[in-house]
Amino acid sequence: MKIGIALGSGAARGWAHIGVIQALEELGIKIDVVAGCSIGAYVGAAYSSNKLEPLEEWVRSLTEWQVFALMGVGLYRGGLVSGLKVFKALQDNFSEETFEELCKPFACVATDLYSGREINFLTGSVVDAVRASCAIPGLFPPTTFNDRWLVDGGVVNPVPVNLCRHLGADIVFAVNLSADFRPQTMDNNEKERERNQQKITDMFTKSQNHLSKWFKSDSKVKESDPDKPDDQDDVELNSEIAKPRAAKNHPPSMIGVMAGSLDILQARVTRSRLAGNPPDILIEPQLRDFGMMEFYRAGELIEEGRNSVKRIADQIRYQLRLD
Repeated sequence: MKIGIALGSGAARGWAHIGVIQALEELGIKIDVVAGCSIGAYVGAAYSSNKLEPLEEWVRSLTEWQVFALMGVGLYRGGLVSGLKVFKALQDNFSEETFEELCKPFACVATDLYSGREINFLTGSVVDAVRASCAIPGLFPPTTFNDRWLVDGGVVNPVPVNLCRHLGADIVFAVNLSADFRPQTMDNNEKERERNQQKITDMFTKSQNHLSKWFKSDSKVKESDPDKPDDQDDVELNSEIAKPRAAKNHPPSMIGVMAGSLDILQARVTRSRLAGNPPDILIEPQLRDFGMMEFYRAGELIEEGRNSVKRIADQIRYQLRLD
């Protein structure tokens, strides 16, 4: 019986994948094939290279300012950060050069920006494939491959269960980092998501003062329609009816809008893809308190990854008939 694991997208929340893998191995589960999307591709490449331990040591050591330096915050064609140092670290320390050299079969997914097609990587340069898979729209610049412009695989396939099946897995574990964005939890977790968006804004505005104007809205400026009463300037729309709502003191920044929209998009795409191609065992860390750029909170994220496996350990033992 061949076991596969599909590691989902989720930016910094993806460090939870490290704890998930460790906890599964402690249960005596031998993972044979790996598929990843975005940060799941980054962790998956290291794991398939037998270099998960040095990756863990590195991410646990990261500070907030080291993350700033690694990201290379600036204005780049197609993105807000270069990410060159992030992928240089993968190339130099955590991954084999090609898919053919890996210790475990591995695949990752990206998205063709113009056709919208899912692009799967199974051969060639591992780092180039991971860079394409991690190209979060608006954050990292898109990458070019075979005359295609590629962006984050999370746009079309955030948890690539199908790739595990393609690699021959009989049993597939899937790690969904977007579980906290289900419709039934949206109202309860609204404040947490708002705080997480603000964390992202603060991170970018602190990194370089001259970029602040790109990310911070002027709270003193408010556009209004003179034909409407003041209390109707802001209206929230949902799928049922438009309801009046008090205006926020601080409108969301550009980076906050991008991050929040991507979270919602990936959560909805994930639900659809998992319904159509369900894994055998679904692992869902609880990550509502973690912002997408809080890469410096690796210790907490890894621990939650381990806890997410512990919560369903009995189910795993039963389904795999472990003693």
